Amino acid sequence: MAATKKHTHLINNRSQQLHLPPSIHYYYMKPLEELFINDFKDVCPEISAIQCANYAEGCAVALEEQGHQTPTELLVDGDFPRKYSLLWNKPLSKRGWREPNDLAHFGALAIAFHLTTKLTEYQVVMQARIGKGGFDYYLGYKEGHPKYDPDNFMNARLEISGTNKGVKALTARVREKIEQVKPSDSWNIPAYIAVTDFSKPITFIKKK
Repeated sequence: MAATKKHTHLINNRSQQLHLPPSIHYYYMKPLEELFINDFKDVCPEISAIQCANYAEGCAVALEEQGHQTPTELLVDGDFPRKYSLLWNKPLSKRGWREPNDLAHFGALAIAFHLTTKLTEYQVVMQARIGKGGFDYYLGYKEGHPKYDPDNFMNARLEISGTNKGVKALTARVREKIEQVKPSDSWNIPAYIAVTDFSKPITFIKKK
């Protein structure tokens, strides 16, 4: 279905704030691809299923705390503009998820893991230690890629962040994270910054 006048106006406003390409209009006219946040099969084979399920549950609670219900639309902006129909399993309990910062953090991890696998030639391989370069996770080429090497997981960097304070806060967070990964720029491997705002929801992905 074609974009409504209201949607187009919203996109234009976002594009001006985030300096995005006009190609994002195209994705409002395509049937939406589904992204099921609880399905981590083939997404992060190096990260345990239990850990991924925890991130997925946090993501579901983060979305519902902002008034979203499954399915909802996820807009991806930045270097990979597109749009998804985001689905999730309803959390059995929210009593263990009361801290908004935890919700934004774990929820952003779940979305970033999925989008990194879908939109790049990499997958999440291992968490980085704090202070090792200003980023969160090491990325390695996917199995089957010509450059895949199970013993070399330092092919790219991934920095992830989450917020629920709107597009202005998201824009500021992206700038902050671009600066944060600078200490490891000398490694000469790409860096991906993925910041999700759950109030929309929208994820901005920048390749550096």
